[in-house]
Amino acid sequence: MFRIKALKLTINTNKGIYGTQTIHFSDGLTIIKGFNSTGKSTLFQSILYCLGLEELIGGKNEKTMQSVLKSEIIDNNNVVEAEVIESNILLEIEGTSTATVKRYIASESKNPGLVEIYKGKLLTEPSQYDYVPMYVHDKGAADSDNVFGFHSFLENLVGWNLPTVQYKDGVQRKLYLQNIFPSFVIEQKAGWTDFLATIPYYSLLDKETRAIEFLLNLDSWKIQQAKSQIKQEKNEIINTWKNLFLELKVISYQIACEIKGVDINPSIIDSVNSIYLIYPTEVKNLPLSEYIDILEEEFQSITDIELPNIGDQAKESEEKISILNERLSSLSINLSNLINKKNLSIGKYHSFKDRLVELENDKQQNEYHLKVKKKGAESGFAIAHDNCPYCSQGLNDSLLPKDIQIVPMQIEENLEYLKAQINLIKIYINNHESDIGNYEREIETQNNYISETRSEIRTLKTQLTSDNRLPSLEIIERRIKLRNRLDLYRKRFDEVTSFQERFKNLSDDWVRILGNEKELPPAMSPFDYKKISSLEADFKSLLREFHYRSKPIDSISISRETLMPVVDRYSLKFDSSASDFTRAIWSYIIALKETSTKFNGNHPNLFILDEPGQQEAGDNDLQFLLKKLGNYQDSQSIVFSSFHQSEPTFQACTRDVNFALIDLGEEKFIKRLQN
Repeated sequence: MFRIKALKLTINTNKGIYGTQTIHFSDGLTIIKGFNSTGKSTLFQSILYCLGLEELIGGKNEKTMQSVLKSEIIDNNNVVEAEVIESNILLEIEGTSTATVKRYIASESKNPGLVEIYKGKLLTEPSQYDYVPMYVHDKGAADSDNVFGFHSFLENLVGWNLPTVQYKDGVQRKLYLQNIFPSFVIEQKAGWTDFLATIPYYSLLDKETRAIEFLLNLDSWKIQQAKSQIKQEKNEIINTWKNLFLELKVISYQIACEIKGVDINPSIIDSVNSIYLIYPTEVKNLPLSEYIDILEEEFQSITDIELPNIGDQAKESEEKISILNERLSSLSINLSNLINKKNLSIGKYHSFKDRLVELENDKQQNEYHLKVKKKGAESGFAIAHDNCPYCSQGLNDSLLPKDIQIVPMQIEENLEYLKAQINLIKIYINNHESDIGNYEREIETQNNYISETRSEIRTLKTQLTSDNRLPSLEIIERRIKLRNRLDLYRKRFDEVTSFQERFKNLSDDWVRILGNEKELPPAMSPFDYKKISSLEADFKSLLREFHYRSKPIDSISISRETLMPVVDRYSLKFDSSASDFTRAIWSYIIALKETSTKFNGNHPNLFILDEPGQQEAGDNDLQFLLKKLGNYQDSQSIVFSSFHQSEPTFQACTRDVNFALIDLGEEKFIKRLQN
């Protein structure tokens, strides 16, 4: 339960102090009556301004306020009476505690974003109260852990714990107060044009639905929140998995290996050992662990032999050079073939990409054509008459001879054919992407073989020209290279172990998230459906009492998707006259309150309505609205109305209504308080 207790405006001018005395608001219904231009809108806007909710009237900070509070005082003859130097508003509010909010409009030293909070009844029981400075509208003002955030303070005062919801950028953020208040605070200009018309955009998905879900405390927002949380967790795992795979791919390329047991997308991994690297040799592919074993055996065998002299190995070295040259020639041919295959695959890849663009364009044009056909277009456009629509020249729709009769495909058939072609082309593109990656890996392997072979040849040639008494340089260098290669591959193998564990942990998280996703209930719980059914029944009952006539009331319902009133799945707004739609808004906001009360929802039991009798809704119906609000013992309603500047209208609308009256009269309510 949230209450507006008192309001006071103070305006310092070059002609003295202007403003209002303290205005007290009662529980139940308070009617603020006055002629046009007497100050009703100023008081309404002042309440919203002190609550940091001026976005509901179209903007932020002082620019939303009337000129009387920020620039000049106009007398009853529309003559400038004084210039504003500084102005502020005090608003006493009550919820889980009582506080008085002070906010400046015009000031040389106080920014409009500053909100001063006095922890007590500064207006109704003036005294010395502790003061806390806060801010509004800037980043963090709604964060729960920000002691200087005014909207966080206001949220706690109302007694709410606002949920986090998903915005269009995919990020989970708090549902803001500005999203909820338009369901019970309605301003005059835009507020009566649609249901919850003044909710700021904020890039929030289904902003009206999110507000109603919270007010009625539906399980659906919790389900939606759980879905959004799961989606966010899935995206985090997908991104982490992808980055981890790319890291492993870099390591595999460094040692010319291929990754097995895992790819770039998350999957279920039963064992860490299912992820490994293989090393492609000229004979067969070997797991990295087996290849390391071979390297260790080779290194051990070359370490165990006694180093021969260069002279003893001269003939053997010459034979080795001959064999290595042949091997080098063979490797170079293989490399050239691989490069040619890769380039050919790249060419096909780009060709298929170009073809995909053409097919997508053809598909789009056919879809456009199908749209106009489905909307009722006949075969009457110029092209259908074998004429160019631009130059009117004759066209043939076939390259076949005229004596061959064919039946062209219909648009729907053509679309299906194009879609099949697109899917096939995408498969080709993916296959060529995979082939290109494989060729690059094989090319890297061949380059390594060529580099090693050339190094061996250089070493043997150097050895043949060295002192015959020296130990074999070729064997020494082989030992060194094997040692370095073995160290590198062992190090990379140890790193792979770390990747195995990280992938397995991510896989376990992936399984858990998929399980949670499967366990999620439908969009609404049975209890939600019960609440919405109650809302619908209350809404339709109120429509009857307010004499809504534009559509048969039995044809009206509350959408289970949007939670908004609809007729045949379309908004009730489009099927209602202006006066009937005003009645529909009355019915909806009251039904929300009654449903919330019935099912222990989050409605604050507050209404602040500016000129609800717009669009000639009818005095009898307005009287019923006021009577309804006046009879709520658990609510506070503040209604601003001119009653068409007619005393008989006021008397008719308030007959048998329980209310307190604040009569602004016929002249401007803001007056000089002292010289």
